[in-house]
Amino acid sequence: MTVLDLSYNFANLSVHDLLEARDTYHYHLLSKANVVGTAIGLYLIRKDEAWPTRKGEGKTPPNKKTYARTLSNSEVRDYSWPCILAFVRSWANEDAFGPAGRYDPAQIVPKTLYLADGRAVPVCVVQADQAGSDTSATYSPPGILPAHKLGGGSPIIVRVQGAEYSATAGCLVSDGHLTYALTARHACGEADTRIFSYLRSGEVEIGASSANQLTRKPFSEVYPDFPGRRSYVALDVGLVRLDQVDDWTSNTYGLPPVGPLGDVHEKNLSLRLIDQPVLGRGATSGLVRGTIKALFYRYRSVGGYDYVGDFLISPAEGLATRHGDSGMVWHLDATTEDDAANPKPLPKRDLRPLAVAWGGQVFEESGVRSAFSIATSLSNVCKLLDVELVTDQSRGVSGYWGRTGHYSIAAFAVALVGDTDLRDFLNRNLGILSFDLDTIAEKGFDKSVGQLGDNFVPLADVPDEIWKKLDHGKNGREGGRDVSAGPHGSDGPEHPNHYADIDGEIGPHKTFRAACLADDSNLTVDAWLQYYETMAAKAKADGDEDGARRHRNKLKQGLLPFRVWQFFDAMVAFVENKDVVGFLTAAGAAAHYMGDASQPLHGSVYSDGDASRTVTRHHPRTGEDEEVSYGSGVHSAFETAMIADKAAQLFPLIKQELSGPGGHALPLLTSGKAMAKATVELMDKVAGILEPMRILDSYEQAGAGTRKATLDGMWKDLGDDTAQVMALGARYLAMLWESAWVHGKGSDIPVRNLTDQNPQDVRARYIQTSFVPSLTLDKIGDELT
Repeated sequence: MTVLDLSYNFANLSVHDLLEARDTYHYHLLSKANVVGTAIGLYLIRKDEAWPTRKGEGKTPPNKKTYARTLSNSEVRDYSWPCILAFVRSWANEDAFGPAGRYDPAQIVPKTLYLADGRAVPVCVVQADQAGSDTSATYSPPGILPAHKLGGGSPIIVRVQGAEYSATAGCLVSDGHLTYALTARHACGEADTRIFSYLRSGEVEIGASSANQLTRKPFSEVYPDFPGRRSYVALDVGLVRLDQVDDWTSNTYGLPPVGPLGDVHEKNLSLRLIDQPVLGRGATSGLVRGTIKALFYRYRSVGGYDYVGDFLISPAEGLATRHGDSGMVWHLDATTEDDAANPKPLPKRDLRPLAVAWGGQVFEESGVRSAFSIATSLSNVCKLLDVELVTDQSRGVSGYWGRTGHYSIAAFAVALVGDTDLRDFLNRNLGILSFDLDTIAEKGFDKSVGQLGDNFVPLADVPDEIWKKLDHGKNGREGGRDVSAGPHGSDGPEHPNHYADIDGEIGPHKTFRAACLADDSNLTVDAWLQYYETMAAKAKADGDEDGARRHRNKLKQGLLPFRVWQFFDAMVAFVENKDVVGFLTAAGAAAHYMGDASQPLHGSVYSDGDASRTVTRHHPRTGEDEEVSYGSGVHSAFETAMIADKAAQLFPLIKQELSGPGGHALPLLTSGKAMAKATVELMDKVAGILEPMRILDSYEQAGAGTRKATLDGMWKDLGDDTAQVMALGARYLAMLWESAWVHGKGSDIPVRNLTDQNPQDVRARYIQTSFVPSLTLDKIGDELT
């Protein structure tokens, strides 16, 4: 090449230049039967191509590879230049075109597109044959769902003409008057169609579809400064008008609190976005990760018009989007790393809501299918719908809604264990028992549990997340112990093991709880069965037939202290047999029950309100007043919503309660019956500190429900005492662990065996229904020693 020959500096090409070239050659590219799509991006270099050692070798390598370039065998490098990406069904070398070749020369994709003013735009040909997508008829959750708050990543369900359609709630937006969940239009239906979602307890009705929806817009209307004469920006975005905004958080489940909008427009949109990491949470796939592979992907042409998606996103291995993820928001990971060798954990990453996933493109290469996500700019969506992103709705709620109490009590208890070997063993396996306290206190929390499904679940939540489930069906779990399904969730023998309504008045004692503490003969299965029969007779005499049936129902007769007794016996046996996996599994699950015992509402007939009196509440959907029991809804508001919302303030108070010397400061016990009595003692203490009726009164006085004002009011009234009862729960749990360890002669187990355990070995134990089996009160006696 001489100084007089034309030389093109492709690195100076702008997004505008690339779009102008594609627009100019619109019909030319459209005529290529082999071309299935185009986009703009950076030139892809085959991964085994030698890196350039001299100037110019990047564009013209001395030993250039000629085999098919695909999305998986090529990459963007720091010297990649701007280009138009042309995706073709099949690959053919240049010699296959022409008189002696197999193909018409007119069908060859040009290497360069030349504009009238002398600019030249390179074309990068990529083999990426389109394939049909996988679909699923009904929604199936990817893992454990939130117990309480809905938010980004929650499923959106609509039923139209006998068919069910699912999508994902991407984020919350507001028009200044109402708040909406943004999702895919196809899961909204016509205006005012009722929309549903799912929590752990089952399906919930959340609102109605809005008439404000998007389908497609002319490219020139969305991007007036960019060329695109015969193109549509494809959109599939709808809004769900929420019945009760306080049921929602602006955060995405399992991700850090939502950051500021990743605002994209003609003036700042550049190819620097290529290869940038993004992540989101789909209702079907759970946590997904990817990278932005191309911009303005033309995926279809009809009647001479192109249909274009703003972003083509390549999935990370094993983390692709699927049917039901439409509506999900992709978050741009804009984190600045302080130490590249130790990247910041997910809760501390800087994520910016960037794009709404509305569709997918499946490419097939050598029989392997890869699902790419097509997404549109969230800033454009907000502009076209005339709404703004909501970032401050229940910001403190993110990650593990409903788990905070159980996990934190287990984490606090480990430090209180006196036996050095046992404490070290539990500390080494804290990730199996629970999470460390700093992680639990993070507003974003880590992603692990939210992605679990039928994989490993930290033990402190196994009784809720595994055993209180069916072992089959849509919301089933392997290892589930429930036996029947109903309109409000499933039921089975595990459920009554979590509580004991023993503050009913009986005999000379004010409560049956007091009678158990005063006389050990009341700590028998027969005495408890007689108590429930007495309560049933009393309810019937008062005209409360529902109450009478409840007290006689074997699945409603709470037996929490006997469940702790059963676990003490099991842990002792595991220690005696030197079965460290069995002991660890039982110890972690037992943390859940001692956590339940430390919550006053788990030991009271007022567990979710006082049925003997009613209050008038305004129904958010019907707009009408209704009569409900006094305190109805208090259980989840106090134990789930308030504790999760106030975790950052609660944990320092608990640490202060536990700051003195002496560990758990409780005597070690040597029998299951003594441990059952200690559990009743704990329930009595926490009821004295935080009387159940006081919780109900605070809830009603604060306005009921789970609005921020209600949670703030309850925290002001109950916060200090909540810390005190949770600290007691941690003390009694540490005492339970150490008592079983010492009584079973844990000192005989070689220290070399007290190592890090494999979570899958632990899971293999708890999915067995015979592992510390879940039994009703009338059946558990045979298990107790």
